[in-house]
Amino acid sequence: MAFLRSISNASLSSSSELSYSEFSSVESESEDPLAQLAKEVKQQPYTTNESLQKSLERRQRALQQDQTRDQHLVFTRFFFNAETRILIAKVMPNPAHELAIISFDSLISLELRAMNVHRDVRPFGSTTTTVGNWKKEADCCWAPASTNARLSFVVEVGLLESERQLALDARSWLETYSSSVKLVVTISIKRENPDITFHRWELVPQAYGVATRSSPLSARHTAILKLSRTNNTTSVTGESYINSTTTTTTQLDLSFDKVVGRPPHRPLERDLVIPEQELRSFAEDIWSEQSLL
Repeated sequence: MAFLRSISNASLSSSSELSYSEFSSVESESEDPLAQLAKEVKQQPYTTNESLQKSLERRQRALQQDQTRDQHLVFTRFFFNAETRILIAKVMPNPAHELAIISFDSLISLELRAMNVHRDVRPFGSTTTTVGNWKKEADCCWAPASTNARLSFVVEVGLLESERQLALDARSWLETYSSSVKLVVTISIKRENPDITFHRWELVPQAYGVATRSSPLSARHTAILKLSRTNNTTSVTGESYINSTTTTTTQLDLSFDKVVGRPPHRPLERDLVIPEQELRSFAEDIWSEQSLL
């Protein structure tokens, strides 16, 4: 059970779609995104490692039996000398979550190899890294080889997790002080029906205008792709928002610069592209695992 998701800045180690207004509130909220997430989840005292493990196992069983839809647990530790004394744990309900992580990691690896830059970018899986006052564990992540594991690209997968919680995760990676992350992809997987939503998140000027020295940057979703299945046919629809311009799309485009850490300059180098057919195959594998096909 990969339960450690993010912890406060101490040496502790252990193992619906939103409306536009809801996304806007998530994107514009000035509070620490992880602290905001912690406020929205019922807190319980941390006493022993054994009690924590039992709590996680109970939540995992409840998720598997469809008795709850909340993957998060928040623990407070009164004897823990840290700024917030908060531990947020995310319980993984079933193999579909892990399959999504492995499959998407493979798609990125194929793109990097196709451009012969796979040695320029290192995959770090679900490694734990310090971001501001938190220690966070992505579902999968990458860093330019030249930056000593300073992450550039992160993926978060939510199975049952609300899109609001995924949005807070994306904001925390991009907006938290000292974070090196430039690009986040969130993947929201529904449990009851074949429905998957991708969001691409980046730091952009708050008004989507031209960046200046005085214009603050905030995390915004700059693309959305929806995958669904009707009458035995998988469809992909999407929009991309760049420089105040909205365009329709059926592929996921990822900035080469923000993944690799430098502009493309060799003949094969270009933005990473996950085409429509690959997205369809990705979705159908997940739905098959969920017994929805």
